Amino acid sequence: MNITTDTNSETEARPPRRWLSRRFSRRALGGIAALAVAGALSLSVAQAQGFGGGPEGFMAFRMHKILDRIGATDAQMAQIKSIWEGLRPQLKTLHQQHAALRQQITQAMTAATIDPAAIEKLRQQSVSVMDKASSVMTQGFVETARVLTPEQRKQAAAEIEKARENRRAHFQDGGPGMGEP
Repeated sequence: MNITTDTNSETEARPPRRWLSRRFSRRALGGIAALAVAGALSLSVAQAQGFGGGPEGFMAFRMHKILDRIGATDAQMAQIKSIWEGLRPQLKTLHQQHAALRQQITQAMTAATIDPAAIEKLRQQSVSVMDKASSVMTQGFVETARVLTPEQRKQAAAEIEKARENRRAHFQDGGPGMGEP
């Protein structure tokens, strides 16, 4: 084997850089593909278990994590689950009403002729529906807080604030989709 120290001469000991970059690209693509498959599998498992089936599924997942972190008992968790299952039909109806209003607003905004009075009326209806949803959510939070001890409520508030800070930092630091073009 003849290896020289001359930087201008080609050596047979090192593979060409193009081969190395293609090899790295294939490995990187393989890793990304594996992560995508794993993500899809975990999402399908979460949906099957009721954690990913829409906004209420995600909220239930987040609430369960917080209750777990604050040491809620099984009895407390069951009671809280019952509270939110009782409110779910109301929240679902309000969510559907709000979605229908958003669709109507979009149609009104994309019509050949814009009717500001009609759009304002739809906006007011949308605000009213969201106010009702906020009232139902507040009712659920109050009932949930009554199940927890004062210390658990303080811990839950700290957990919620920590999550808010994480989201705020994520978006301030240019999380996915937030960076420069």
